[in-house]
Amino acid sequence: MLGPYGWDPIATAFLEDGKYRSASENHYTVGSYEVSGDRIEISAVIVQHGKVRTVFGEKKEKIDLKFKGEIEGDQMKGQARNDKGAYEVSFRTTRLADLP
Repeated sequence: MLGPYGWDPIATAFLEDGKYRSASENHYTVGSYEVSGDRIEISAVIVQHGKVRTVFGEKKEKIDLKFKGEIEGDQMKGQARNDKGAYEVSFRTTRLADLP
């Protein structure tokens, strides 16, 4: 995610059969995704189980998330918003491997 000091790696995600899952030492995210051509949309819930940090302007254990972006080869780039749509964060991902 793009933070005040540049791009910051925050999690590893798995996308398979419409399911989106990601995690780090402080959170996990579960949801679903849809792909249409080179566009992707993800709807998910972030659950912070470690130190609860302010994300998307909120300091909550659970935050609803919407991500809209585009797929370019092995990268996805786009914007994520909280359920209120008040805050937007730039995200980019890089495919590490295909699931067997």
